[in-house]
Amino acid sequence: MRLMLILFFSILLQACQATDKPQMPRPTLPQLNYAAELFDGGVPAPEDFYQLSAAQIKSLNEFVAQEHIASLPRYKQAYAYLKKRLVNFNFQGENYSATESLENNGGNCMALAMLTYAIAKEMDVEFRFQVMHTMPVLLDISDEIAVTSDHVRTFLYEASEDESVALFGRSRVQIDYFPDKYDRGGKLINQEEFLAMFYRNLAADAIFIGDLNYAFLLLNKSLKIAPYYEPAINMQAVVLRKLGDEESAEKLYRYGLEIAENKITLLSNYHFLLELDGRAEQADRIKQQLLALEDQSPYTWYLQALDAMSKQDYKSAKVYLNKFLQNTHYYHRAYYDLAKVQVILGEYQLAEESLALAMKYTERTQDRSLYQTKIDRLSNL
Repeated sequence: MRLMLILFFSILLQACQATDKPQMPRPTLPQLNYAAELFDGGVPAPEDFYQLSAAQIKSLNEFVAQEHIASLPRYKQAYAYLKKRLVNFNFQGENYSATESLENNGGNCMALAMLTYAIAKEMDVEFRFQVMHTMPVLLDISDEIAVTSDHVRTFLYEASEDESVALFGRSRVQIDYFPDKYDRGGKLINQEEFLAMFYRNLAADAIFIGDLNYAFLLLNKSLKIAPYYEPAINMQAVVLRKLGDEESAEKLYRYGLEIAENKITLLSNYHFLLELDGRAEQADRIKQQLLALEDQSPYTWYLQALDAMSKQDYKSAKVYLNKFLQNTHYYHRAYYDLAKVQVILGEYQLAEESLALAMKYTERTQDRSLYQTKIDRLSNL
């Protein structure tokens, strides 16, 4: 479904100010050593993702020309078309282009967002994307891969002849194909960052099948469109490490740490690189930065905790779980994981308290039964 891959070496949207001092220029992407060879077809252009076929455009025009649709505002016409097309849609995990989504009547969340993008562009409807954070799903620790559920939802806006009317002052419709009670709204992103995200998703597909060369090329395209897009910076660094270009990978980690708002995964993967290279002192400094970092990222800390637990680094796991729960106190599974860590550390009373909180925040009878059983066992110790 709505899958976004991050490599698991450390699982892992003001007031005006006076500008007395000149602003420092932002860093630029470093020069990389690795050079991938293009193969037949190369990397798709952005328009390949959102350009509809002539037949699809004809079908769209015929739909909006219907009397009961033509009377609607343009943004509601677009919404009505999407709603009709999704009645029997196959919500599968494919990163289809807009054309492919319509042809196959299916696709994942990013494919559906791309379809919305294509329809909005064709109909000249103004739109924005918002990043949504959903609980990550851990697939395979041994393969050092995790999948997270970050996706986007789309807002379609009513047109305004007065350009001074801001978007938040206009009527709009919201399109989120996979809403979940654990979703956390993130930042609004522009079209460039959305396209960069789509290239990153394709790169994740390439990594899953072991085509690191193609993943490298896709991530190059992603960073060309949005050079400050942290997830692509991080993923490209991991790909470069796997390709043997550790020098370029380190350059990218350093660059990412200069410009990224969310530094957790960058620090974690940089720490892993330094450990592999035998630079224990530098690796420890990066690890201490990570442990001391205060960041309200919704779910990245939870991934860090899962990774630490897999490495039997239970003291770090406890730190990461507590950081996560400070900002996401309602996720019962994290309390259960914390209780497991506390038991290993000999903190039995704290483990009982964590399990009680896990029971408080779950609605499933099966979970409540599990947590009560664990509490009963601890009480008998």
